[in-house]
Amino acid sequence: MKVLLWLTSVTSLTLSAGLPSLLQAPPSGELYALLAAGSNGWYNYRHQADVAHAYHTLKNHGVKEENIIVMMYDDIANDEMNPYPGQLFNEPNGTDVYAGLKIDYKGDSVTPENFLNILMGKSDAVEGGNGRDDRIFVYFTDHGSIGLIAFPDEILTAKQLNRALKRMHSEGRFNQLVFYLEACESGSMFARILKKNISVYAVTAAGEDESSWGVYCDNDMDLPCLGDEFSEDLNKETLDKQFEIVREETKNSGVHHYGDLSLAKEPVSWFQGQVQAPAMAASNFKKEQKQGVSWPSRDVELMHLQAQSALKVGNVEKRIAKIMKDRKDIESVFVGLVNKLVSDPVERERVFNERNAVEDEDCHDVVVRTFDVLCIDVNKFDYALKHMNVLNNLCTKLSDPVTIIKAMAETCSATQKLFF
Repeated sequence: MKVLLWLTSVTSLTLSAGLPSLLQAPPSGELYALLAAGSNGWYNYRHQADVAHAYHTLKNHGVKEENIIVMMYDDIANDEMNPYPGQLFNEPNGTDVYAGLKIDYKGDSVTPENFLNILMGKSDAVEGGNGRDDRIFVYFTDHGSIGLIAFPDEILTAKQLNRALKRMHSEGRFNQLVFYLEACESGSMFARILKKNISVYAVTAAGEDESSWGVYCDNDMDLPCLGDEFSEDLNKETLDKQFEIVREETKNSGVHHYGDLSLAKEPVSWFQGQVQAPAMAASNFKKEQKQGVSWPSRDVELMHLQAQSALKVGNVEKRIAKIMKDRKDIESVFVGLVNKLVSDPVERERVFNERNAVEDEDCHDVVVRTFDVLCIDVNKFDYALKHMNVLNNLCTKLSDPVTIIKAMAETCSATQKLFF
């Protein structure tokens, strides 16, 4: 998110007069936070910048440093393309959010397995999140698709995530958990899947069939998009009021919430820190977000290169041509798979184009994870995520993962070398 600028506003939130809910004492127990950027690569700049900003905001508002776990690949700040070596910014001419950042898991340790182990308190590095009175705040940002979110080399499915949340609840590992998810089609990770009786409240940047959007894409710092649209500078006292304003201010996708909506009546400060502190980032540009250029998340790299081409900056035409060829080849993989499994032309069209919720969680889980290792690395070639609806539709239609995976192996045998 741009990032969670609503976090910044806890400044006035926690000690404001005339806000009755803020007079409530927080539950006993500790507050723990897990902040994760699931991507790598220069054009995913915004994800790591947003997580870095969230870390400082939580820390400034009293969340103990040892209670904040950060996962990010950590390849952006010192990328050779960064005109500001060793620095990250999540808004134009703002504060360097990389300075003082504590990263617990980086590089190849940024995996779905580690994410879930940390969340469930299984990692040796995480002592918290194991008490019945504990509150947990989770923020994840990366690319996604129907029923999945991406990591640098793997994916995490809706089945895996929701199974972990249910298990955590049944084992009494938390009192309340708030999950903010920024990714395309992020609503599909929770819609009709997240239980309402396990004390988990989730807010997503987009609905089940929508792209999320990057912002500050027209910055004058020679950087890719600095943040994501799913954000707002808020000073509302409850999660519910925060949600309503975020939904109103996010123009290009629909912000949704799921799970135990009764948690939304509770103070934001219970999950994001209670100490009053000055905002750490420059605020001159917050109002300008509405006038700034926003780009669909899956098109950020292409549109950045096209903007450079229009300005005759460098020789980017070959890179643009490569992206367009990759997109055509990716679409061919999905078309070939559908043609192999569906004979009726009308039904083929439906399977290729419809975007539906996950119905067969078991089939979807194994099929999409197999596709990621057998056909296309979806984080390196995130355009493929646009068409993962095909796999979900095939699961709903056939309910036969063995047949789908067999067809996948045949279809991808000739193109596999292109996408890894």
